[in-house]
Parts: sequence; structure tokens; C-alpha cells
Amino acid sequence: MLYSIGILILILIGIVAYRMTPPEKLFELGISAERRISGLTLKTSDIVEGEIAYLEGGSGKPLLLLHGFGADKDNWVRMAKHLTGKYRVIAPDLPGFGESFKQPDLNYDVPAQVVRLKAFAESIGLSKFHIGGNSMGGYIAGNYAVEHPDQVLSLWLLNPLGVATSPDSEMFAMLRQQERPTVLVGDAEQYRELLAFAFHKPPFIPGVMVKELAKRSEASFPLNSQIFQQIHHLCDGQVHFTVPLDTVLKDFDKPTLITWGDKDRVLHVAGADILGKLVPQSEVQVMKDMGHLPMIEAPSQTAKQFLQFDQA
Repeated sequence: MLYSIGILILILIGIVAYRMTPPEKLFELGISAERRISGLTLKTSDIVEGEIAYLEGGSGKPLLLLHGFGADKDNWVRMAKHLTGKYRVIAPDLPGFGESFKQPDLNYDVPAQVVRLKAFAESIGLSKFHIGGNSMGGYIAGNYAVEHPDQVLSLWLLNPLGVATSPDSEMFAMLRQQERPTVLVGDAEQYRELLAFAFHKPPFIPGVMVKELAKRSEASFPLNSQIFQQIHHLCDGQVHFTVPLDTVLKDFDKPTLITWGDKDRVLHVAGADILGKLVPQSEVQVMKDMGHLPMIEAPSQTAKQFLQFDQA
């Protein structure tokens, strides 16, 4: 009975402390806890334009993971804990996002980001590594692998942006109608719409985290709008990719895993088959009942795909 009362007192103290803690601090505590569970540590490194923040943890061959548009390095945390036992996982905030430098006068299209990513890799001593990316990060990762094949052990594309010949997804249909793309978030309501749009079965995210993420997205809206235009080159609702994956990856000769959720509303799943037919050493894994962010929606299952792929 005394033990039960003691636990109850601790819970009550925790509730009081929770209510007294500012939302920003609760957000930081939650993020820090997930990073610790996954064995990741926050680090920084400098390139010419400024400082890049990144998460790193684990041991083995390096695995460099690139987040998507409007996201950040913490998109990989839930999956990373399933990979750090075999890989040295490195997840940077790409320039323009997260805690990395943000300069409105820079160009953030893929060729420029590839140059910055190479500078980052050199700054932390990476020479040979696996590289993967989701959405915009996949678009960058694919182009990086083509530009620097001597550095790349394998390529992992998770619902990548940049497949020019793919059918319109729901979001690209919006663009053709010159509507706001769902990934471009300007307030809390739009952030909630994004969560419903990006996930098929949204994972649990505490309300305080959602509010803080929405607030950060709102603050980033002006720069994100600029970056979205630089990457998509929208003209009258038409997208014009600078270096589309279905052009640059033709006959790419490194092992390539293509992961895609069959319920992706942001980017059409047909892109998986298109890329799979272009890359000789590719393996395509279409995940059933999965949205745009498989590494968050099903972290263990998604990590297992890469582990099995790398052993093949």
C-alpha cells in the first residue's frame, strides 16, 4: 500500500511539473528523450555557408540519412534505434531546415544542396557510406550518389521526390490547380492537415509536440515557400525538376533500395516501379497501408528492409 501511495505521489508531482513547464521546454525534453533512446547525440559541423546540426550514433559503416521538405533530422530518430547496432547513423538538418543555417539569399535547389552535402561529409570525415533520403531528401540523395559514386556504398530512396514521369499524386494535382501544397504549412490548422495527409495511420504524437512543431513550421513558412519554389520550379501549376531522378539514375550501377508506401498522397507510388526499371541493381519494396513517411509510421519494419537489403 505504501508503495502504491509513493507511486501516486510521484505521478502527482510529475503532473504538477508538467503543467508548470513551458511548452517549448516540454518539446525539447521529449525530443532529447527520443534521441537518447535511439542512441543519437546532437552535434554540429561547419561548412563555408554556416553551421550544420546533425544527429549521430551507433557504430559500423556510416549511413547518411536526409530528411524531406519542411522536416528535420529528428524524422529519423524512431527508426534509427533499429539501425545503430550495425551502422553509424548520421542524420543532418539540411541547409535551410531545422537547426542548420538559414540564409534567404541562397539557392536551395538540389544541385546546390548536393555541393553543400559533400562539404558536410568532408567536414566530419566521411569517405565511404550508405546514403538514403525521404521525399526531398531522396531527391538529393539520388543526385549525390550519381555525382559522387566513388563515395557511395548503396542508395536508399524512401518515397523520393523528383520522379518527373510519375503520375500526379493528390498533392501534385493540387499544384496543377494552383492550390497551396499540403506540405507548405503556415499555421496550426494546416499542420494538422499535413499530419492527416502525410500518414496513412498517424503515429501517436503528444499534443504539446504537435503545437510546437506547428509553431516552428509557421515561423519557417517564408523561407520554406522560397525553397519549395526553387526545388519544384512551379510555372502555371507545372513542376519542372532541375535534375529529375528518372533521368539521372538511368543505369546507376550501385545497389539501390526503393521503399514506398502504397497510400502515399504526397508522391505517387508509381514512382517506385519507374525507378526500379531504370536502376539495374535495384530492389523495390512497396509497403502496404503506408503513407509518405514510413520511417516514422513503421520504423521497425522500414529499418528491417534496409538491414535485409544490405545483407543480400
